[in-house]
Amino acid sequence: MKYAALILGIIVLASCTKVIDVDLNEANPVTVIEANYTAEDSTVRVVVTETSNFFSNEDEPTIDDAIVTITDQSGNSQQVPFVANGEYVLNNYIPQFGTTYTMTVLANGVTYNASCKLNDLIPQNGIIYEYIEPGAFSGDGGYLVAVSYQDPAAEGDFTSAYLTKNDTLYKELDDITLNNDEFTNGNLVLRPVFVDLFDVGDTIEIELRTIDKKIYDYYNELISLIDPNSAAPANPTYQWENRALGYFSAYPSSRQTTVIQ
Repeated sequence: MKYAALILGIIVLASCTKVIDVDLNEANPVTVIEANYTAEDSTVRVVVTETSNFFSNEDEPTIDDAIVTITDQSGNSQQVPFVANGEYVLNNYIPQFGTTYTMTVLANGVTYNASCKLNDLIPQNGIIYEYIEPGAFSGDGGYLVAVSYQDPAAEGDFTSAYLTKNDTLYKELDDITLNNDEFTNGNLVLRPVFVDLFDVGDTIEIELRTIDKKIYDYYNELISLIDPNSAAPANPTYQWENRALGYFSAYPSSRQTTVIQ
């Protein structure tokens, strides 16, 4: 996750509670933890690395001797076993929706904690697409796609959408389509996914994740940092105690696929 060291290292940002200040010196590595609990396949996946020298083209060093555990809000803990190359995986971890989980990582003598609520699934209604004529902002034209879903009646729902075209995932930070229900609470949502325009015959898959507000804010902050048109970006905050970079996200997801015709 070298982009995190890049973004947070070249911009020193002070928030009202915490200061993010990443030293790019090779002698001062920072722990990076990317943790996901995907309810779709009941799997916990954690990758633990360290930032490398900013001027190096090598991959980040992995941490292979960490102790990783996940704990539900009733206090039941399970260790996440090490697999290889800094990756830790726990299979068949049955989700309890509405539960707040805590991930704990002991690495290099330091304990890092982060919590995340596993919200209920928001299912998709389907994928909508519409042809956009050629123009100054649409190039040669093509089909714009949108994700459709019914927002629940209760306020405070947050989603992220990921698009795959012909088995190729759009995986850059600014390819993530975020949405909250501030203006759409309880309504039918039709959210365009502005990653590209598509052609007849393209197979499109959209994964819609129901995410915690903390993860929604985290990605919003990172996206604002890489947006050249952004004014003063929001001050990012650490998701992990003890100043590790990265995140812990627990989420259900729904998938829909269509072929542009």
